[in-house]
Amino acid sequence: METRYSTCVFCDGGCAVKAEFEGDCMRVGPADRAFPAFCSKARLIDEYRLHPDRLTKPLKNVGERGNPSWQEISWDQALDEIAERLHTVVETYGAPAVAFAEMPLNVGFGGITRRFMSRLGSPNYTAPTALCMGNTAQVHRAAYGWFSLPNWEATDCVVYFGQHRDEERWPAEYLALKGALARGASLIVVDPRETPTAKLATHHLRIRYGTDAALALGWLHVIIEEGLYDRAFVESQCLGFDDLAQRVAAYPPARVAEICGIDEEAVCTTARVYARAHAAIIPWGVVGDMQRNSTSLLQAQCALRAICGFLNTSERVLGPSVGGVTNAELSRFDWLPADKRALQLGCDTHPLLTFAASSLYREANERAGVPYEPDILAESCSCDPATLFRAMRGEGPYPVKALFSVANNTTMSYAGQQGIVDAFMGQDLVVVFEHWMTPTACLADYVLPGDMWAERDVLGSAFDVGPGFVAGQAFRKPVGACKNWYYVVKGLADRLGFAEDFPWEDEHALYDWRLAPLGVTWDDLVRQGGAANELVAIGKFVTPSGSVELKSSVLEQLGFDPLPAYEEPTDPAADDSYRYILFAGSRDRKSYNTNLHQIPSLRAEEPEPRLFINPADARDEALAEGQWCVVESAYGQVELMVHLDEAQPVGTLRIPHGWWKPEAATSQAKLESARLHNDGMLFPDADWNLDPAQGVPNLRGGIHGRVRARSSLSSAASAEGD
Repeated sequence: METRYSTCVFCDGGCAVKAEFEGDCMRVGPADRAFPAFCSKARLIDEYRLHPDRLTKPLKNVGERGNPSWQEISWDQALDEIAERLHTVVETYGAPAVAFAEMPLNVGFGGITRRFMSRLGSPNYTAPTALCMGNTAQVHRAAYGWFSLPNWEATDCVVYFGQHRDEERWPAEYLALKGALARGASLIVVDPRETPTAKLATHHLRIRYGTDAALALGWLHVIIEEGLYDRAFVESQCLGFDDLAQRVAAYPPARVAEICGIDEEAVCTTARVYARAHAAIIPWGVVGDMQRNSTSLLQAQCALRAICGFLNTSERVLGPSVGGVTNAELSRFDWLPADKRALQLGCDTHPLLTFAASSLYREANERAGVPYEPDILAESCSCDPATLFRAMRGEGPYPVKALFSVANNTTMSYAGQQGIVDAFMGQDLVVVFEHWMTPTACLADYVLPGDMWAERDVLGSAFDVGPGFVAGQAFRKPVGACKNWYYVVKGLADRLGFAEDFPWEDEHALYDWRLAPLGVTWDDLVRQGGAANELVAIGKFVTPSGSVELKSSVLEQLGFDPLPAYEEPTDPAADDSYRYILFAGSRDRKSYNTNLHQIPSLRAEEPEPRLFINPADARDEALAEGQWCVVESAYGQVELMVHLDEAQPVGTLRIPHGWWKPEAATSQAKLESARLHNDGMLFPDADWNLDPAQGVPNLRGGIHGRVRARSSLSSAASAEGD
């Protein structure tokens, strides 16, 4: 019996899996039986890869954008024509007129796309991690110099801001949480909803949507006021404590309780539980990445970890590494000259994720002995999505005329969805690398069929956080003419005259080159399971000051408030008829973002996009379980199926993320399906609704909506077979 190992990316939980083979029979399970982190999706590899709707040949649109007519072509023809049209765009408008939107986790080649862009001369790269962990990493970097990772084995206190974990959503963390609770750890859950995770909590704080930053500031007030912080660590390792203390003095428990809608004593009690723990952790959660106050919330969380002495004990800050070629080194940001960096979209408006911020760490990197410009979680040195889409619509400082959508359904992955569709309509070239004919693919000139994670050998990790390299082995061969992303990049590079900068014949040659400084090859890595780089700043902080910056010099130099604060979100276009607060971005258990709705066994369990509404509100609106309804904001509307949920707070509506119906027969129907059901239709990407420093949209409280019964079946819904 043969056994192969890989990392499942049917979601971003990253569970280690193995496949055991007896002839053609494949049995997939958790890589470690002692730690069986595994969900039902991981067993569906063949159901996914052999799906009759899977794209298996390159396609060229010989019709109009948005009303395509598809022609099967060869890979050589596709790459020849794409390279020629890409060259024309660069010659006509300049290299910054070319942008890439990529999900690195899905393609498995780390910084290879950024390398291609650096050689081309474009700084305009973005990824959905811009509002999902990648942006958190940039706030952590401003405070600590790197992303912090919780030590689950040591913790005696877990604080969850909005997270809900179970066997289907991040099962590895769910097992770690259960293990911590079994050891006697306390659990503080901050969540307006009473989820199954919240029911496990020692303390459950049902705050108002979007007030997380105020709560964290209140905790800091209590901890500092009562002297519960680690004085030795603060005095030796932190800068800005006095300024922070002065700021949080404005957030006493009474005020915070009023803002959050909870009891004042609960604010004090939970602050003390956290501060008095021996090894508390605040694991990452996406709820902090999609708020108007995102930067302040994340700063306040960073300050909590620091002043209570949990950094490099229960919260590890590993820092950059050297040895094997990291994703950031592969990216070769040094090939981009200063004049090209200065053209990066958003560097003057929402700069924390851009080159403008990254340049402020140059001296700190040199002191630490880091010979490259780090890229944490693929969102350092990235452009601002909202500014990018405006430039694609002709509303920017210069036009963007070519967009590569790589392994992500770009039109549905950000706020202001209709504006993104409009942006695509004005492009001279759109290339989509995909598994499915998604709504984004329907707007393409070329759709290139990509392999999926179980069909490729991949060198991980896709993100530079820890120092390790792991081997993910292919379980099956790619179907049809599906190719990996390096094949595409290499093919375009050769055609554009960049061959000397992409000399590796295939991905295995690339892997061997990246691993060579460690004295191992890809085959060695497969046999030994992993290899590690050397951490160059372990126990240190690669910030401009070399200390934990409670008052951020990076934010200050970029022109923003260097300290956390709370600002009540507003909705300037909503009148009294919009009586509900909308919460969006929630993920269903049986899908991942916009993917997996194609899989029959998963779809059978979650067949329709559901609106979660409290029964009391449903009675007021004369809505019943299973009834179709229309949810409107001042910026758009979606159609959802009513689900009565006692856990949903009165006066709020919970909107699912990523819903469209792949079974829609035509491209027009697929586009309309995305307009009908996806949360991106309800939330604008206007500056007033974005976190100022990061540019992430506010999806978690602040936008108001209303709901009504759907009067009749819409024509698009009829086409979908609702």
